[in-house]
Amino acid sequence: MTQDAADLDRKERELYVVHRLEIVDRLRKLILMLREKRLPLRIVQGMLWYLGLSEDYLKSSKEIQNGYFQIVRMQDGEQGLNASIGPNEEVISVLQHNALKLNGNNCSPPSVIKFSLFPSKGLCLKQKIEMWLEEFQKLQYVSPYEDFSTLDPNSDILEKRVIRVLHELLCLFFDNSAERRRLLCLKKHLGLPQKFHKAFERHPHVFYLLLKNKSYFVILKEAYYSNSATAIETHPLFSVRNEYVRLMLKSEDILQSRRGLKVFDKYSHEESFDGLTDSVN
Repeated sequence: MTQDAADLDRKERELYVVHRLEIVDRLRKLILMLREKRLPLRIVQGMLWYLGLSEDYLKSSKEIQNGYFQIVRMQDGEQGLNASIGPNEEVISVLQHNALKLNGNNCSPPSVIKFSLFPSKGLCLKQKIEMWLEEFQKLQYVSPYEDFSTLDPNSDILEKRVIRVLHELLCLFFDNSAERRRLLCLKKHLGLPQKFHKAFERHPHVFYLLLKNKSYFVILKEAYYSNSATAIETHPLFSVRNEYVRLMLKSEDILQSRRGLKVFDKYSHEESFDGLTDSVN
């Protein structure tokens, strides 16, 4: 590795040690949203990068050794990771934290919690859809960590739960986004409908779809538009991973200049990164 890469690697490791419990708790919250509170290890492995955990986490997890997580046998015979919740423990979602923040943290979360909406430039909804959205916002709030088995599968309340689950899920990921097809493996475990991905298109004020390299990425708008008005916590590794992106873009420019394709400009990689950020915002 170059010295720049070695320095970034050391910085990432140091941040991980300091914020380990906070990062591991993101994995626990993901599992607590699941119907059975357990997830196959092969799927957990695929989620580690999004959550900010190292790829060898399952091989050397202190949390598994001390009982914070448990390795269990699932119904289909494969091994899974289980997380339990205490009898008096209440897991609060980001939307509930937002509501408490608005109410001065002086009471329990209200039964009706609205999503923060961020219309895209040039997007106008038909009046009929706007009226439906207004009523949709008034529906009862059911936390993504609560049992949903009694909800009518054809009701708007269940659709609102789908949005809540996807909202909370993206809040756990380090950059509040994910490749859309990567979420398919969680569909059954989260109790999502067959065509849950349609929610990203039906609610463009909440989610942003970005087409990049022939793949769709879904981005949670609240994380990029609301600034201090949201309870979404910036992932401890977010800044250092952005530095990796800058370093990779800089390395690409250096390699091209060595091949005689262009003259290397030490500022070009920064401009390229800013362009990527602007496409999200």
